[in-house]
Amino acid sequence: MKNIAVLLLLGVVNFAAANPMVRDGEFTLSRAEIEYALAGSPPQIRESTKADEASRYEFFASLLVSKKILAMLEALKVDDDPITYHQFLFRRLEAARELDRQLFQNQLVLPDFDALALERYKISKNEIAPVPEIREASHLLLLCTDDCEGETEAEIVARLQLLSDRIENGESFSDLAVEFSQDPGSKTRGGRLSNGIARNAENVDQSFRDALFELDKVGDISDVVRSRFGFHILKLESVTPSRERSFDEVRPALVAEIEKRFRQDAYRDHLLTLAPADGLEIDFEAFDELVNSM
Repeated sequence: MKNIAVLLLLGVVNFAAANPMVRDGEFTLSRAEIEYALAGSPPQIRESTKADEASRYEFFASLLVSKKILAMLEALKVDDDPITYHQFLFRRLEAARELDRQLFQNQLVLPDFDALALERYKISKNEIAPVPEIREASHLLLLCTDDCEGETEAEIVARLQLLSDRIENGESFSDLAVEFSQDPGSKTRGGRLSNGIARNAENVDQSFRDALFELDKVGDISDVVRSRFGFHILKLESVTPSRERSFDEVRPALVAEIEKRFRQDAYRDHLLTLAPADGLEIDFEAFDELVNSM
C-alpha cells in the first residue's frame, strides 16, 4: 500500500468522478481511484475484497481514512505545529520531485537510437566487439599458505608430483581430485572449476592463468603451479576461441546505454527550465542571522 499512501499524501487522488463509487459524507472514492488502489495492492487483498464484504469495507475505509488525514494535514497551519507542518511540506516536495521525474520520463519522446548505437559500435569496435578466448579447467590443489600445515614446500610439491605421475599413467584426474584436492569448492566436481577463465581475468591468480594458457590442447596436464593458495596441477578441459561480437549482438546494450544517458540529459535540461530565470532576491542579513542562530 506504499504507493497508495504516497499518492494520497500528494493529494493527486483528492478528486472524485461525477458519480463516486464510495462516499462518506464529503469524502469520496472514484472508480479510477479504487482501480489504482487495487492494482497496487498485494494479490491476497484483491482476492479478499472480491470475495469478502467485510474485507471490502475495510479496504474502502482505510482509503477514506487516508483522505481524511490528508485533508487535516493540508489544513494545518505553521503556527499550529511547526515541525509537523514542515515535515509534511518537505515530504510532499520530495514526492513531487520524484513524480515529476516519473511524469517527464513517461511523456518523453525518444528518437531512434539505432543509428547512434551503430556509430558507437564502429568508433569503439576495438573495445566493444572483442570476446577473449575462454578456457575451462580442472585443478587439484594442495594448500600451502603460511606454514603449509607442518610440511615443507618441497614435500608438498613431491606429493603433488606423484599424483601428476599417476594421472600421466592413466588414472582419472577427476577421481584423484575428489580424493586428494584440498579445494572444497571444486573437489566434489572432480576438480572442475565453475567458471571459464580469460587470460586477463583479474580475479584469478596470474601464475594459475599463465600455466593454463601454456597448455596446448584439451586434456593436457600442467606442471606443478604455485599460487597464493598453494600448489596445483591443472587440466585443460575446453577452449572457446576468441571472436568479435557483431553489431546485432551488442545493439540492445548499446541502445540501453544511449537511452539512459539521453533520459538523464533531457531531465537535467527540464530542471534547468524550472530554475529562476533572473537573480534571486535574498535577504542576506536575515539569512546570516538565521544561520548564526542555529
